[in-house]
Amino acid sequence: SGTLDLSTGTVFSDAPSANVTYAFSNPPASGTAYGFTLTVTPSATITWTFPATAKFPGGTAPDAPASGETDVLVFFTLDGGTTYYGFRAGDAMA
Repeated sequence: SGTLDLSTGTVFSDAPSANVTYAFSNPPASGTAYGFTLTVTPSATITWTFPATAKFPGGTAPDAPASGETDVLVFFTLDGGTTYYGFRAGDAMA
């Protein structure tokens, strides 16, 4: 887990058991709109880190979900991955 190869799809899921640092690789070329979804259900208490290119509302990534909870994040880029706009679409989904 950790590296999301964006050339392989638009929906990703992860179930980390330890702290995780996410990286986004192979975005489409600048000028092409691209969005993807990341679902995270940790099996332990974790922290998560996103690349500096990921921008969240208020300037801070949301807190990681608790063990066993599922959070859904959505991201999009318009500039070849120079900036990814990220939003938590679901918190503690049941």
